[in-house]
Amino acid sequence: MKKIDLKDGEELLSGKVIKVLKGSKDQGWALFMFETETKEKKVVYAVKNIPDLYETYNLVVTKSTKPGNQNNYVLVNFYSKPKEVDREMELYQYLKNTPKVGFVAIDKIKIGYTFKGFFKNVLEGKLFDNDFAIFLSLLQKENIKLVFDENKEKIINLLDETSELNEDLFFFEINKIQNLYIDIKRLFPEVKDVLSHFKTNNPYKLYNDFKLSLQDVDVFGLALGWEKTSFERLEAFMNSSMLKLEENNSTYWDKELLILLITKEANIIENKFIISEFIEHMINKNTLISVENLVCRKQMFDKERMITWWINEIKDRKTLEISKLSNSEIKYLSDRQREAYYTSLSSNINIITGGPGTGKSNIIKHIYQSFIKSKYKYGKDFIVLTPTGRASSNLIKKHGFISKTIHSFLSIPNEDERVTKDEDEFKDIKCLIIDEFSMVNINIFYLLLSTCRNLSKIILIGDVDQLPAIGPGNLLSDLINSQKFPVSYLYENFRSESSEIIDYIHFINSLGDFSNEIFNTKIYEFISKNLKLNINSLNKDDFKEKIYPKFSDYYGNSLKQKNIEMIIYSDFIKDLSESFMKKVNKYGIDNTIILCPTYRGYYGIDRINREIQNIYNKDSDIIHKYKIGEQEYQFRINDKVIQLVNRYDDNISNGDIGYIHSISKDKSLGREKDIIKVRYEDLSGEKIVSYTKEEFRNEIKLGYAVTIHKYQGSEIECAMFIVHPDHSKMLSKKLVYTAASRAIKKLVLFTKEEKIYSKIFLKEFTNTKEIITNLEWMLKE
Repeated sequence: MKKIDLKDGEELLSGKVIKVLKGSKDQGWALFMFETETKEKKVVYAVKNIPDLYETYNLVVTKSTKPGNQNNYVLVNFYSKPKEVDREMELYQYLKNTPKVGFVAIDKIKIGYTFKGFFKNVLEGKLFDNDFAIFLSLLQKENIKLVFDENKEKIINLLDETSELNEDLFFFEINKIQNLYIDIKRLFPEVKDVLSHFKTNNPYKLYNDFKLSLQDVDVFGLALGWEKTSFERLEAFMNSSMLKLEENNSTYWDKELLILLITKEANIIENKFIISEFIEHMINKNTLISVENLVCRKQMFDKERMITWWINEIKDRKTLEISKLSNSEIKYLSDRQREAYYTSLSSNINIITGGPGTGKSNIIKHIYQSFIKSKYKYGKDFIVLTPTGRASSNLIKKHGFISKTIHSFLSIPNEDERVTKDEDEFKDIKCLIIDEFSMVNINIFYLLLSTCRNLSKIILIGDVDQLPAIGPGNLLSDLINSQKFPVSYLYENFRSESSEIIDYIHFINSLGDFSNEIFNTKIYEFISKNLKLNINSLNKDDFKEKIYPKFSDYYGNSLKQKNIEMIIYSDFIKDLSESFMKKVNKYGIDNTIILCPTYRGYYGIDRINREIQNIYNKDSDIIHKYKIGEQEYQFRINDKVIQLVNRYDDNISNGDIGYIHSISKDKSLGREKDIIKVRYEDLSGEKIVSYTKEEFRNEIKLGYAVTIHKYQGSEIECAMFIVHPDHSKMLSKKLVYTAASRAIKKLVLFTKEEKIYSKIFLKEFTNTKEIITNLEWMLKE
């Protein structure tokens, strides 16, 4: 074993992990019991790289400085400790199992050569020399040669005194990237000398092609001697930077912004010129597409080009024959709804857009019924899809037919995955009906279209004013703005209990839009009646900077009526908790939610959930808790929780809300495990889903408060929306619109500032970001 250098305060422990007390490899941390070679037991805390159970290691540790844990240790690094091998005994076993070679011959080999010396001669080809081991017969020698050839690699390792040291593994251990070593061996089982291989082959392809951690890959690459400014390294950081930028919808980004981001991410601030040179190289290589000062990934450009081609191809295909429902079956539809329904049946590509309460899902129900009436099989010939499990659950609850998330339909965990299902499973799909389409990004739509190659019809339904998708693209807006496909606009509100909320979200949508004629009329009335000013005497700057902000507060606050409430708090947590409990008492815990744009910070979801839990559910038993850093998370029986990922086998979707039901012991897998059960509601009634503690930690959060993004596609009787100045940069018009439009009966604006429109909303609403995509112009070609 190579010498391990210890720094001040570090200790070396030799032994093995005998028990994981908390956490796991998948969770990225663990508290484990380590037994030393002298049988002492030590408790060790580790993050990121976690040693395996029962394997022998040398641990580099420091004493914990945490109060109450001074006898515990914190893992700095660990190194595999090779098992000591009795080489002579191992080689003896090969001779012992060789046919026709008895103990007499074996003793002579041991006395004359030692087993190691004997096999070295065999390796060197001396076995059949006339003067070598003359006490062995030809048959014995032939059998020895046969056994040697069958076990050659193992015997050679036993002959090599240095074979116990895995140079590759030690390299990864010394650089604290043990997990990367495991991934590389899984991906490249044929590569024996990993270090030599990646010294001459680009290691950054491990990120570009296989999506391994760029942080670990970069440590690996730099330790192998790859230059910080090598184009191979820069390409990995360019891809990472572009993917981060694309999360904000545009597929084209300013070249200088990309250079700055790569400079920061790759930590080469002093070499900005080289990065500029590299970007030009990528453009010349056609890896990046450049238009003026903007750049786009060629891979993304090709996806947008293919989406455009497929959409146009479907548009020109023969129209499906679909029977219309009778007049009596659609008599409850408004004129616009009826027009949208008929157009969706007659057009190959059709878009239906409208705000909350305009009956979009009702039209989906009638389209579904028309396909069934026309003898098309649901799930085989046509299907209704949604981008989220929550949106899918809402359709099921409203109309009773089963819709699927796009991810479950394609059987993929995320949009980066390839569809592994057999293409034949999708060959009969003729029509896709996609609800909440504003939430679908380019990557997932590309996967859909590339998988369903025989489509004749696509019906897209969504609210163009809601938040766009997380990820690249602004598909719904781009398709509407292309003016190449029929678009049905729904305006009429059919929720009588929420007409005030509908008026309010119309106001939010118009705020900062100085060309809105309806609200301009109201502004003129405000100026003349309330400010007693002559509209003609005002200049444009005074109007925008002084008059309009006053009008925004005046009109916004005038909308506070029965269904809209503004709570001005003095003590954030105390007032929020009291207000939440009042709403729960009126609407029930199932129908009350707190919406907030962020998890972090004093005014974020994580803290809100902890505080609400301590008020609403303080007396229930704690059944699970864990720490991330210094923050502890506790879960109690009856806690309201939210599912964070799709769980296809249990038919539970990302965004589903449930309640902790119980905890029990499960001994079916050979050893006792805690199982946490969560109760969900669906059409069939109550459903109990079981989680191991590890699954629970990775998939469940408290659900008293959730993000607006997570709750998009849902609706609830009472929504409490946190509006705080610390969140102002996140409060875009689409986010505020989406938050407000989740409420059916009651919208509560919880804020410390009464003038939220002039001091918070207006600044962000007028500072709208431009989303630039290829689809914008490709669809119009």
